[in-house]
Amino acid sequence: MPRINAPKKSEQRTIINISFFILLSIPLVVFGLLQDSFDTRNRAFEDLELSDENPCIISLPHVNPYTLEVGKTITIQVDARLKNSGISGLEITDSSGISIHQESFEDSPLEIGTSFTYTPEKSGMIDILGMVRKVEGGSVACKISSPFDVKGLRAVANNLSPEFTSKVTDSKPSQDIKTETTYEYTLTAEDKDGDRINYFYSFTPRADWLKPTIIEDGSSGKLTIKFKGTSEEPASYLANVFIHDGYSKHLRSQSWVISVSPAENDIPIIKIINPVESLRLDSGNTFKTSWESSDLNHITKYQLFMAKNIADENSWIQIDNNIPYNQTSYTVPTSNLSSGTYKLVAKAIDNRTPAGIGTAVSPEIVISKTTDIEDKNDDDVVMEIPQVTNMSPSSTDEITNKRTTIKATITASNGATINNDSISFKVDGIDVLNKVKTNKISDSEYTLIYQPQEDLTAGVHKAEIYLKDSSEKEITKGWDFTITEEKTEDSDSFNIFGYSVAKKTVMIIGIGIFAISIALVAPFVIASIWKEDKSDKSNSKLPSSLPSEEESYIQQSSEMPEVKEMIESAVPQEESTEHKKDVWDSYTAPTPIIEPEIPQPSSEIPTVQPIEVVEPEMPQPAEIPTLQTTEAVAPEIPEPIEIPTPQTTEEFPTIPEPEIPGLEQLQSINDQIVQQTQEEQTNSTPQ
Repeated sequence: MPRINAPKKSEQRTIINISFFILLSIPLVVFGLLQDSFDTRNRAFEDLELSDENPCIISLPHVNPYTLEVGKTITIQVDARLKNSGISGLEITDSSGISIHQESFEDSPLEIGTSFTYTPEKSGMIDILGMVRKVEGGSVACKISSPFDVKGLRAVANNLSPEFTSKVTDSKPSQDIKTETTYEYTLTAEDKDGDRINYFYSFTPRADWLKPTIIEDGSSGKLTIKFKGTSEEPASYLANVFIHDGYSKHLRSQSWVISVSPAENDIPIIKIINPVESLRLDSGNTFKTSWESSDLNHITKYQLFMAKNIADENSWIQIDNNIPYNQTSYTVPTSNLSSGTYKLVAKAIDNRTPAGIGTAVSPEIVISKTTDIEDKNDDDVVMEIPQVTNMSPSSTDEITNKRTTIKATITASNGATINNDSISFKVDGIDVLNKVKTNKISDSEYTLIYQPQEDLTAGVHKAEIYLKDSSEKEITKGWDFTITEEKTEDSDSFNIFGYSVAKKTVMIIGIGIFAISIALVAPFVIASIWKEDKSDKSNSKLPSSLPSEEESYIQQSSEMPEVKEMIESAVPQEESTEHKKDVWDSYTAPTPIIEPEIPQPSSEIPTVQPIEVVEPEMPQPAEIPTLQTTEAVAPEIPEPIEIPTPQTTEEFPTIPEPEIPGLEQLQSINDQIVQQTQEEQTNSTPQ
C-alpha cells in the first residue's frame, strides 16, 4: 500500500502565530495611521490660537516645553477670551489636583493675558491643567500650545546649552585680508537637546559690507549662518553673535575681528593670547591678560576696554588707554565693574596719519558679586541689546494653513523698557501692526501675535519685526516661512446623525471594533484548528472501508483489500438456509444448450451481487453448493446467463484466490462448476 503521511501540526501553529502577531500589532498600526512620524518633535506646525474652539491657551514664551530643566524657574503665559461671559478667575493645577497658580479678576473681563512662574521638581511628563471660571458659573478648560504640539510638559534632569561648532579661524581666506578681497565665514551652532536656538548678530557701524545669509535658523536646534562680503575701507571690523535656548545661563557668544588692510600697506594686527578660555570670577578680583601684535609701521600704544556689547563702542568701559608700545601684558582690575558677561577688547595704534588701529577680542569674562540677587526666573535672558525670540512659524515648519498664526516675543535691553511707538510688524513688506494682538508679559517683554484675515498664497513669506527700547537701542529681526499647497482631500470629519465626528475618531473606533472582533473570533479559530488535527480525515488516495448502503454495487478497482471486504460482508448472507431450500430443491434442468459463448469460469463465479438482491424466486449464486447432489442436472443450467450483471463480469477474474480467508465454501462451488464445464465439453466433442 502507498504510504499515507500523517497530518502535520506546523501549519496550525503558523496560523496561530500569525493570529497573535496581528492582534499585538493593531495598536502600533493605529498609532502609525494617525501620525506621519513616531518622533513628536518633527510634526507639522500646529500652534494653537485663541478662538471659539480654543478659548484658553497655555504657552511657554521662552523655553521648549518638552525639555524643561528640573529646578529651573520658568514663565508660563495664559491667554483666555470668552464670547458671552466674563472671566471671574483662573486656576492652574497638576494632574494630582495640587494647585500651581490661582488668580481672580474683579472686573470680570472678557479677555485676559497673565503669567506665572513654575519650577519642575522631577524628571518626566508633567500635566498642567488650566481652568477659567465664568462669572455666570461653569468653567472652560485650557489647552497647551507649542510648535511641537506637545500635549503636556516634560522635564529633564539637565538641559544643555547651545554651543558653537565652528571657529573663526575657519574664515576664508583668513581674518586678515586686503581691501577688495572677499571674506567668508560659515558660523554653525547646535543644541544637543534640540531646543530652538535664538540668535543675534551685530557689527561695528562700518561693517555694513558683511552680509549674513541664514541657512538654518535654529528652530530645529541647529544654526548655520554664512557671512560674506568685500570691504573697500581698511579698518578692524568687529563681529559678534549671541545664541541661547531661553535659559539665562545658556547665553553664549562668539566675537571676532576682521582686519582689512590697504593694498599698499597694512594695519596693526593684534591677538589676545591670554585668557584663551572663558573666565568666571568675583568682582574685586583681578586677572592677567597678554597679547601679541605686528605691523609694517610703528605701533605707538595699546588700549584696553571691558565691553558687554562689542558692537556698541560707546558702552565700552575703559581700563587703560595709554599702554606703552613695548608692554604686552596687563593686570586687569574688576572692582569697578558690575555683574555681567564681558569681553576684553585690546587695541593697537600705529603712527600713520590717520592712525591705523588694530583690534582684538577675548573670550567671555563673567563677573559676579556676592551681594547679587539671583534672578527670579531662569528663563529671563538679559542682554545689552534688544531681542526678538521664539519666532513662529519657522523655516522648518510644514504649513498648509494659509491663515497660520505669526508671532514672536520681543524684549528690551538690560534695564530698559519697550517703546511701544517704535514697534513695527511686517509680513511680506506690509505693515500689519494695527491687526497685531499684544500680550504684555512685563514692561520690557511682549508677545506679538498676528492672525491673517485673508489667505496667504502658497510659497515663501517673510516676517519682520523692528523695535527700539528706552535706551535708544534698536533691533530688526526677520525670518522666513513657507506655506505649501494644501493637498486635495475630503473633509476632516463625518456628519453622523447631525453630529460632526472627526475622521480620526471614526478611524480609532472602527479599528477598535475590528480588534475586538478579532479577539472574539480568534479563540474559536484556534480551537477549530486544533480540533481538526484530532478528527478523522478522509484520504482521496484510499477507498471507503464499507460500501454505501444506498448503492447495490460500487465498481472499484481490482485491489484485493476492497474485494476482500465486499466478499466477507456477503458471506453471512450466503449461509441463509431459506434460500437454499427455495432454489435447488425445486430446480429442474432444461435441455442442455451448447453455445460457444457460455460464460467462462472466471465470469460465472461472481455471485456476490445476486446475494444483495434478495429475491426468493431467483437462484442466488450463494446457493450453488447444492449442485453436489445432482450431477446429471448440471449441464442443463441456463439461468446464470440471465442473472449476471455487466458490472460483475468485468471485475471478478481475480476473486478466486486461495489466499483469501473465509472463502472455502465459495472455492468448493467454483471447483464443481469447472468440473461440470469440462464434462460438458467432453460430451460435446465428436467421437
